Amino acid sequence: MKKKFTPIILIFVFSVLLWVYVSFSGEYTINLKLPIEIKNIPEGYAVSSYSADFVSLSLKGRGWQLAQHTVGRNPKFYVYCKGTKKNQSVSIRNEVEHNPWISSTLQIVETSPQIFNFTIEEIKSKKVEIIPVISMVFKPGYGLVSDIEVEPDSVVIIGPESRVEPVDLVKTELKIFENLDRPVEEVLKLEKIDFVKFNIDECKVKFDVQKIVDKTFDDVVVETKNVPPTQKLVLTPAKIKVVLRGGIKILTQIKNEDIKAFVEFNQALKDTLGAIQPTVIVPEKTVLIDVKPARLDYIIKKY
Repeated sequence: MKKKFTPIILIFVFSVLLWVYVSFSGEYTINLKLPIEIKNIPEGYAVSSYSADFVSLSLKGRGWQLAQHTVGRNPKFYVYCKGTKKNQSVSIRNEVEHNPWISSTLQIVETSPQIFNFTIEEIKSKKVEIIPVISMVFKPGYGLVSDIEVEPDSVVIIGPESRVEPVDLVKTELKIFENLDRPVEEVLKLEKIDFVKFNIDECKVKFDVQKIVDKTFDDVVVETKNVPPTQKLVLTPAKIKVVLRGGIKILTQIKNEDIKAFVEFNQALKDTLGAIQPTVIVPEKTVLIDVKPARLDYIIKKY
């Protein structure tokens, strides 16, 4: 039985090969869409604009020849820069000579675009600030208790002068942080800018998240300022109660001495109500919630 099938298989394979040979010997037309790459750019120059990203080629030729351009290949269409002239214009057909992968036996039926325009400029560089673009959603009762640190905080941008000059900052790609209840340290990618290169591609952002609570500080001393040597400003009471809101770890490290409370002598001179309001300066990353009493009685004594 096996001997009977062998000739049949051979005949079938030969028939298929013959059909493929005959089919691919005919003339066909294919359309290729190829990315354009500009070559031979002078040192110290860079492309700042171009009229098209791709070129469409309609090629005519025998099937075997066309198959070489479609099977297992991903070619680019090369356009050559000529000198340091700023604005340049080339014919796509004329650039075929710079693309030897296109066989001379193939006929170019049509190109789109027919003309390719591009601009080159001298390369410039400068250092600009990195701005993190982030969205934060905290767990209930938690909040941000620090500045957002960026490491490094700047980037060197390099590219054509007209593209580099208007750039004053570089943003990171958007990052959304959800259900935050602890410190964050994460690497973010920089948002790309057309025709501009960076000396780094990413940066690190850090910030602290803590549970937000209120804490009361009793017996905070109220100082008197700018009192003349011959007079004395006596406050009643001389100490106040201050309520601060902030991260739980931050508040546990704050002492009464870290809270500054004072009144100016001129406040008493200008007062018409018989009581003056103290100024309270609280530590960074905390919020003043309440002061008790809000106003203080006073007596001016002269010597």
